[in-house]
Amino acid sequence: AADLILPTAMWVEKEGAYGNAERRTQFWRQQVKSPGESRSDLWQVMEFAKRFKVEEVWPAELLAKAPKLKGKTLFEVLYANGVVDKYKVSEAAAGFDNDEAKHFGFYVQKGLFEEYAAFGRGHGHDLAPFDTYHQARGLRWPVVDGKETLWRFREGYDPYVKKGEGVKFYGHKDGKAVIFALPYQQPPESPDKEFDLWMSTGRVLEHWHTGTMTRRVPELYKSFPDAVVFMHPDDAKKRGLQRGMEVKVASRRGEIQLRVETRGRNKPPRGLVFIPFFDAGRLVNKLTLDATCPISKETDYKKCAVKVVRA
Repeated sequence: AADLILPTAMWVEKEGAYGNAERRTQFWRQQVKSPGESRSDLWQVMEFAKRFKVEEVWPAELLAKAPKLKGKTLFEVLYANGVVDKYKVSEAAAGFDNDEAKHFGFYVQKGLFEEYAAFGRGHGHDLAPFDTYHQARGLRWPVVDGKETLWRFREGYDPYVKKGEGVKFYGHKDGKAVIFALPYQQPPESPDKEFDLWMSTGRVLEHWHTGTMTRRVPELYKSFPDAVVFMHPDDAKKRGLQRGMEVKVASRRGEIQLRVETRGRNKPPRGLVFIPFFDAGRLVNKLTLDATCPISKETDYKKCAVKVVRA
């Protein structure tokens, strides 16, 4: 059991930034006050930092390199250091709350971001100045001279690829990508005469993971209330199935019941069906395979063999 439980503010209850696999950095303002005594994770970390001296946390070899820091708190070293705390509270946007800035007396988010961004500028990971992100709907790094990079490593798009270089993976001395040519390995399970279709799982636009939050939003729930099985029209016709018909999807491990969808956003190829995993009432993991990779131990939830029949 935990010795201490700290109620933590949600993302709309604090100011912050997102970075994703698209290389996009996107900022937002605090929208509402956090309830009760809950505080943001940043507030919590900074308050903890006030309560620890560097000697209590840093190893001796690190302290030996910076003897002037001995006796100081982590807060003094990491935050009240003349770099992070140099931006005034007044620089925060008018009309929005910023609980951290008001509490600590400086624009925390801007100071931390500018310190962080300095390490990547000039090295192919350039981020724009802090204020720029609040004027744009996200920018993909590297951002050089205010311009984002749509495609990396391509001449004409990436500012680090010079004219005439075409495609250059400049992160490596030889300018080449690192690609591992691994031998093909048979899947642990494939379709056969009885279970004659591949099944794959994934997400839909409206729901995040298992839908514990997104299914509570009326607009999202109404737009996509329940999981369906997406099929190629030819596969459905071959089995005497029509759009909207209730069916059973079964694997060697279990079965679930849901409706057929042959139109719309997902257009699986012949021989493959797709079922999203957000719906707790139609647990697709009753069907999925539990085989694991011997090296990574990752479970092969993504594909297995199934059959689809009328309910």
